[in-house]
Amino acid sequence: MNRKLIWASSGLLLLGLIGVAMVTAEPEGAKGPVFIAGDKPVSEDQVRQKLQSDGWSNVQIVRDGQYLEAIGSKDGQSAKVAVNAQTGRLRAADDDDED
Repeated sequence: MNRKLIWASSGLLLLGLIGVAMVTAEPEGAKGPVFIAGDKPVSEDQVRQKLQSDGWSNVQIVRDGQYLEAIGSKDGQSAKVAVNAQTGRLRAADDDDED
């Protein structure tokens, strides 16, 4: 009887530790470089304001799954960035999966 109680307690402890690890793990979209600080949701207006303050013009933003994709001009050249709307971070170079 004591062995069963020990095994059951050990199993529950292990499950609890796994749960804590999952909750405190870095979010999926948080691995790219910071674009808007805070690791919290951002709006199209925030992304537009940040880009314009960085010297971008003719900024157009479309939503693509969890990302806000912005197209605009800077220094006479067209450019495109994708910002995670949940974290405010840029899309990581290795994040090529489609949502």
